[in-house]
Amino acid sequence: MRRYRLRAIGVLVSITFASCGEWIYLIALNLKVYQQAEQAAVAVAMLYMIKPAAGLLMNSWAGSFIDRMDNRKLMIGLYLIRVIGLMGMMLTDSLGQIYLLVFLVAAAASIFEPASLPYITGLIQKQHWQRFNSFRAIADGSGFVLGPALAGVLVGIGSVDMALLVNILLLLLAAGICLVLPSVKIPIEESGQRWIQIWRDDWKLVAAFSKKFAALTLLLLLFSCMTIMTAAVDSMEVAFASEAIGLSQAAYGVLVSVAGTGFIVGSIILSMVTRYFQAIQLLCYGAAAGAIGYVVFSFSYSFLSASIGVFVLSAALAFSNAGYLTYMQEHIPENQLGRMMSLYQTIESVLIIGMTAVLAGINAMTDVAIAVQIGCFIMLLIAMLLFYLSKRRSLSS
Repeated sequence: MRRYRLRAIGVLVSITFASCGEWIYLIALNLKVYQQAEQAAVAVAMLYMIKPAAGLLMNSWAGSFIDRMDNRKLMIGLYLIRVIGLMGMMLTDSLGQIYLLVFLVAAAASIFEPASLPYITGLIQKQHWQRFNSFRAIADGSGFVLGPALAGVLVGIGSVDMALLVNILLLLLAAGICLVLPSVKIPIEESGQRWIQIWRDDWKLVAAFSKKFAALTLLLLLFSCMTIMTAAVDSMEVAFASEAIGLSQAAYGVLVSVAGTGFIVGSIILSMVTRYFQAIQLLCYGAAAGAIGYVVFSFSYSFLSASIGVFVLSAALAFSNAGYLTYMQEHIPENQLGRMMSLYQTIESVLIIGMTAVLAGINAMTDVAIAVQIGCFIMLLIAMLLFYLSKRRSLSS
């Protein structure tokens, strides 16, 4: 049992390092591109299109080999690919080369999540899945709070490249921890078929599973819609805070810190109360509270009300994410998790790009406040439907 606990702690520490590094990378990359493009905002905006584009390209086929490989070795390889990409960014001054390297890092990151969930599912005992996911929320939240703060310090006393170097070190530490963890034996499907046929068969498998368990699929897709709306609204967050609320850059920085604090507080509360809830309750109740927080934020005209909104939505996010991961672990076979997650995320990436464009169009025709409010109301309607579905016996089992 002691060894089992050490392994679980090791995974959580690895997640914390990676999450902290991801936030450092995000801030440092924005600054590097902004400086390299001679302060052209459109150059930075293009970065936010690369991530869903990489997810769209990679997730459509990545699940086919995720479920057929040693996930621990795959995770280590993906960490090292991201390290290589970051090292390349430090050595180049070409904006085009930076974008290519960003795509490489985003591609590796998009594969990592569906690769890590099957590994964690096999490593952690079933009765501990939900509690582990509650602690995982704390690990993610720690990165959310520490990453931006550390990035600001590193850029302030050093340079953008110093921040990228620290990110490289954190990723290497995360990979090192994975190196000493055991492999998890997951059934590997042997087949003499050509790769294109395997890929087609996997799509058919996901379609058949989704059709057979229609209620489960509906719930997962609805939660994906919440994620889509969250990404679309978040893409307009800076403009909304500046134009609708009138916040300065310093005040917006404080608002981001409030969001990080909310996530940490929500994660701590979740770790204390998780035993009293089923996974579907965490998912649906968290989604409902998060949507309410977004609506409060969308109608804010002062720093105080905006802070209340982002604190609530961030705290609720810890509950809904933990519920979502646990619910997938409970209802999708371990040897199919990679394919299911990858192909669902492919659909998610398409819709994120489309919904972001729709809200941007609404913003162009009206103003940013109306666009954000429409997005938040759609989110609230989806959350209400999720809340209704949580009462159905077929989903609660």
